[in-house]
Amino acid sequence: MDSQGWGGGLALRPRDYLGMGEPLADVVAAAGPYEGEALHRLALGTAATMARLHLTGIAGLRLGPHNVLVGPLGEASFAPGPRSSDLPPADVREWADVIVFAAAGHTGGGADLDRLPPVLRGLVDRCRRADPAARPTAIELVRVLLGHAASARHASVRDLLREAEAWAGPHEPARLEARLEARPRAAGRHGRASSGE
Repeated sequence: MDSQGWGGGLALRPRDYLGMGEPLADVVAAAGPYEGEALHRLALGTAATMARLHLTGIAGLRLGPHNVLVGPLGEASFAPGPRSSDLPPADVREWADVIVFAAAGHTGGGADLDRLPPVLRGLVDRCRRADPAARPTAIELVRVLLGHAASARHASVRDLLREAEAWAGPHEPARLEARLEARPRAAGRHGRASSGE
């Protein structure tokens, strides 16, 4: 899986993060919306991928349900394609819309936010702020999704991305089950994140 950016943390080649998989739109159409652990894992994986790209100077990702890709073991990557000239805050806003789509199965109104757990709902609200400068950075999203307090700066960017990779990268079912037992979260309904399917 090294070619898709899951082979040791902070590779610096952009192509490492522009992998292969099935478009999120197709995954949701076939298996239904994400929830619980599966949704959290998708949010963390896509936020970490976005953070890596931003750290290499790549932004304007034009994120959406058709170019966020989901691999066979649930790992997330982004499809290669044209990039816009937008700055990272635009990517963060689009990331929020992708997560709402994953949870609701469509892009709609504010009621869709009710499908998000509190942590994700708070992040989505912050990512959708009108002022781009008031939105969190991608690495701040990773920090919150890993459960680190925003004020806790002891973890380096490298450490955060390695931790995110350990949680959101591809895992065989037995390893995923062991990891969930070690750090339980709400059970999710989605075949790609379930240890029983």
